[in-house]
Amino acid sequence: MNIGLLLPSALVALAALLLPLLVHLVRQTEQTRIAFAAMRWLVARAQPRRRPRFNEWLLLLVRLLLLALLALWLAQPVLFDRADPRPWLVVHPAIDLAHLPSAASADEQRHWLAPGFPRLDQPAPAANASIGSLLRELDASLPPTAPLRVVVPERFDATDAQPPRLSRKVIWLPIAGTSSFDADIATPPRLQVAVVSDDAHRPALRYLRAAARAWASKTTSPLPTDALHDLALDAALPPATTQLFWLSATALPAQHRQWVRSGGVVVLAQDSPMGDLDWQEAEIAWRSHDGHPVALRLADGKGAWIRMLVPMQPQSLSELLEPDFPDALRRLLSPAPVATRTWATAYAPTQGVPTTYARTPEPLGPWLALLIALLFGVERWLATAARRMATR
Repeated sequence: MNIGLLLPSALVALAALLLPLLVHLVRQTEQTRIAFAAMRWLVARAQPRRRPRFNEWLLLLVRLLLLALLALWLAQPVLFDRADPRPWLVVHPAIDLAHLPSAASADEQRHWLAPGFPRLDQPAPAANASIGSLLRELDASLPPTAPLRVVVPERFDATDAQPPRLSRKVIWLPIAGTSSFDADIATPPRLQVAVVSDDAHRPALRYLRAAARAWASKTTSPLPTDALHDLALDAALPPATTQLFWLSATALPAQHRQWVRSGGVVVLAQDSPMGDLDWQEAEIAWRSHDGHPVALRLADGKGAWIRMLVPMQPQSLSELLEPDFPDALRRLLSPAPVATRTWATAYAPTQGVPTTYARTPEPLGPWLALLIALLFGVERWLATAARRMATR
């Protein structure tokens, strides 16, 4: 174990050790003049030089030690290398504790695989943190000699693009029959589309209706009659879960901006007024088969604006006639989230990356403060005892 100082410059306070020495020397040279009649006729002689002597050695040493401890306390001493080599077992929050393996040893530390690594005797936290990041954090905080076992479901979410590489060999324990998700493929949400169009853009309704029917045909429910709403220009705003196509050269009403920020999605025609939207930070949301941009997407609050760059006509956008147009339109309106689901056997950590053991220092300030308080009590007792002896 090593002792370090977080603020070594505070040791300049050790210069205060001169104060008790000066106080004791000054008190030693203090003389009280006493008038005595017979002594005034004597001739004064030079006093021989005497070497300075310190009285009350114990009180002086206690005061010196008290000041030295104060200077050390200001320097914030810490204790390093208090490594705990006990083995660790971390458990994914989706695991039922009844399926845990037996302890590797009597002193094994058992924690949840979650931020902060709470102990298993605490309630299970949410299983939404990145497993790879947690494993790398734990690998850097444990001593290199501490064994690590990880219990995970056979499938789980919240992973990185590749298995984590750690500095130690990890005992990877997938539990068969347990999973942090229920279905392999989530059912895509049903899209509700509303269209506001003028006469020049009305031919695009044909292709939008075809896409809506294709979406409904892939569900087990009957074909909904309200899959696409044809709204008038002055119609009320649809729910925020509805994708709105504004295919008109008329400017959008002002309330549409707040509707988008609340979670709505508006698709603007190529010639629709842009208003005060800044498309410098927009990303390309759709490309044609030959790679040319077809639509831009601009996030705004919880929702988004989508701007078509070409007219929704077969002469300008041949994708309207392709069989995969409904899928392309769905991806435009509702981008798929990044896949983070994996099998536990494919995500087992590998060994080979060196890491620096993040030694957690233990502050010694509270213990020093207690020692300083006790030593101050001893100093006060010795000082008052010396005064009592002098007055007798």
